Amino acid sequence: MSDVLQTRIDANGPLDRDTALGTLAAHAFDGLHRLDPDTAELTRWIDIHGEPYQIVVRLDPDGATVSTATHDAGINTEITRRVRHWFDLDTDLTHVNAHLGADPLFAEQIEWRPGIRITRFHAPFEAVILTVLGQQVSLAAGRRFAARLVAAYGVHPAAGHQNSGLRCFPAPAVLAATPIDELRAAVGLTGARARTVHEVAVLFAEADDSAALPARTDLHAVFGVGPWTLDYLAIRAGTDPDALPATDAVLRRTLTAASPDADAARVESWSPYRSYAASRLWAQSL
Repeated sequence: MSDVLQTRIDANGPLDRDTALGTLAAHAFDGLHRLDPDTAELTRWIDIHGEPYQIVVRLDPDGATVSTATHDAGINTEITRRVRHWFDLDTDLTHVNAHLGADPLFAEQIEWRPGIRITRFHAPFEAVILTVLGQQVSLAAGRRFAARLVAAYGVHPAAGHQNSGLRCFPAPAVLAATPIDELRAAVGLTGARARTVHEVAVLFAEADDSAALPARTDLHAVFGVGPWTLDYLAIRAGTDPDALPATDAVLRRTLTAASPDADAARVESWSPYRSYAASRLWAQSL
């Protein structure tokens, strides 16, 4: 970037950078973002009020440094807000860790890695679409679908912007205007999955605030969106500290390996911080 503005964002306590980077890497795919594990930097375009802005986020154990090429105070304030939400930087983990640390399943991990936070998606529409593409398939398959979607419908920013070779994530209106059969063929989806992508895009395109996560009831009304998707999005796109997608394959596998006799009562004891328990279990699988 030329004429770069750097903004420092301190976390409210420690940040487990390796977990955040591991989560980003597990879901990264060609075309949308570039992740450099050596410098702990993520480069991508984000949409702010309909305009693309390239950002570079560098994570460290105390927070993040964001580099942008814009000096617009309002835009940078919004970028900062998103990064804070993205990496859960405002949460005070003191009470979370004390509560979860009462369970031996988490006690040692919390002692050595107190800064494990929730790594979210940076924007709700992208979160829902990528989650739908990842339903009931492997991470690798979900990434392939996502890369095809971005290649087919994402756009390179207009002339005058920094050229990184990366694309912007497709806008809701673009996918909403695309016929379901075209989506199916371009991305390699089943007809049912293409219908879900299309209905999600229509929901966001018609929303009063397309930058907000729709209400759970509105998302549940979308064809193909069930409890796992809703609970997963409550953690990775929303702000619910106590969601847990009980049928998540990675969570179930990790929990069974760590504690074969874990029962519903034990899981319930993690409330009101089950979203953070899920994040810690996911971190064990990275």
